[in-house]
Amino acid sequence: MSFPLSNALNSGDRAYIASLGALRQGHTTLPGFEGVKIPAPGQIQAYIKNVVLSWDTHEFTEDERTTIRNESLRYLVLTYEIEQIQRDIWPRPLPPEVESQKQFSWQNYQIRFFRLFRVNDLPTEVLTNIIRLAVWDSPRTPVVARMNITWACKRWREVALNDATLWTAIWFRPQPAQMERALAYLDRAKDAPVDIRFSAYDEADTSVKVAGDNFREALTRIMDKRLTIRHLLVMIDTWEHVFIVLDVLSTLGRLGMPRLERFEFYRGMTLEDKNALQWPQVDLQPLLGGGPAPRLTYLGLNGIPIDWTRSILENLTTFVLCRLPQSYMPDLARFREILSACPRLIKLTLDGAGPRFDENADKMALDPIDLPHLRTLLLCDLTRSYALFVLSTFTAQNVNELTLMNLYGEDFSDVCGAMTGMFPQTQILTVYSLQFEPHGSGVPTMTRWLESMPRLAYLRVANQTPFFFGLFLRQQNPAAPLLKTVDCSAVEPLDIFVKWAEARVRLNVPLERIYLSDRVGEAFRRRNDLLQALVKCCRVTVLPRGAPTPEELALQKVG
Repeated sequence: MSFPLSNALNSGDRAYIASLGALRQGHTTLPGFEGVKIPAPGQIQAYIKNVVLSWDTHEFTEDERTTIRNESLRYLVLTYEIEQIQRDIWPRPLPPEVESQKQFSWQNYQIRFFRLFRVNDLPTEVLTNIIRLAVWDSPRTPVVARMNITWACKRWREVALNDATLWTAIWFRPQPAQMERALAYLDRAKDAPVDIRFSAYDEADTSVKVAGDNFREALTRIMDKRLTIRHLLVMIDTWEHVFIVLDVLSTLGRLGMPRLERFEFYRGMTLEDKNALQWPQVDLQPLLGGGPAPRLTYLGLNGIPIDWTRSILENLTTFVLCRLPQSYMPDLARFREILSACPRLIKLTLDGAGPRFDENADKMALDPIDLPHLRTLLLCDLTRSYALFVLSTFTAQNVNELTLMNLYGEDFSDVCGAMTGMFPQTQILTVYSLQFEPHGSGVPTMTRWLESMPRLAYLRVANQTPFFFGLFLRQQNPAAPLLKTVDCSAVEPLDIFVKWAEARVRLNVPLERIYLSDRVGEAFRRRNDLLQALVKCCRVTVLPRGAPTPEELALQKVG
């Protein structure tokens, strides 16, 4: 049956629709369309974008409304008629040229129909929800989206400014205009919970940073909202800014931050001499001025000294501690108190930091603190003796993801020996720059460590010697029989990695997927012979930096 609005079509459209009848007779393409070049989806998108950009914003006359309405109906009818043909010839697909025409018609209908949609006649609560969806549709564009909406018209501006939740994600950056905009967003958020990120320097241009006075003023304005701050991330690079933050936070005292759930305070080294390891004299302040933060569950400190004794640290689920000299670390007793006060700790990161080393710890015969809910453990940039000390402070039988990074300069095989049996539930293992002696007891110790993680299914590896890969190649009962996925960020020489994958196939424990970093992938492309050999072993994919893999996400979820 013909669509009742078929009179919206012109004569050319009707002739085209009539030609589609040949598809009902078994034709696989339209007569006269053989060899026609079909535009790629990107070309159609570019055309549609140019059409939209060609329109100027103004109030329509009645003739313009009629023209737009007729154009909308035309493209809608074309789409409907093609879909009717599609239903009639099912399960045969539409010819590519017809499918392309259907998409072209549908997109043209959509952009025209919404020009006439009376969005401003919607109830305020409905329009508010629409604007929220538009703003938060992409996490990469909310700043621009929020500005565009407030510029569109008076009605949209009123709705947006009256909706405090639109302004709750705020990023303070060093440029004066960016700082001023962030402060405006902070005011617009009113009493809604806010998530604040403060970067005191420009990551793209490190010469741009916030002057000390301006930094203090902005931070003081932020702390005026302490009752509504939910997440607070401060990224700075100089000691001047560190002291300002510590000083401002010290004024909170008993006031506390009742809604704060996540606090991250990171000091980078971009603007410092990386060879200058000497720390200045720091007047230690308790975290958040010693005030209460009853909802705080995520704490991350990188290169930031605090007064551990006077800080309230309890009920954390994530604890990230990085880059502290021994003199600024919590003593062993205080570190144990913190772990004991966080029985539901899920993630623990100790990167060049942890409890202060105590030579008498062995004589104390202290029982390790049990962390039954710990799922993710990262140990990075530790010396051999210190790593052994850290591992003696806790037990965590349910760790699902274990990361070892930058453990080199010594033989760390006895550290792995100490971990043997500690993490039997581990499924994801990350090993970057882990050094061990391949002679003597080194290889047997390392092999026993791998065997103590029988569920290991995902290996993330970089900067390892061939001896490490050899740990997985024992002829009888090879280690990690369930290992299926490998994520390789750096490996030399390439042929060792290929031989390892081939050996796993021969041992009947083949890999299913190998992910390569961009750099390693490019190296393999220059050695096509090795790449082809690797592809014969399993699927090979180049993984963008920082991107998670489906296998990793699945293991993190299931555990």
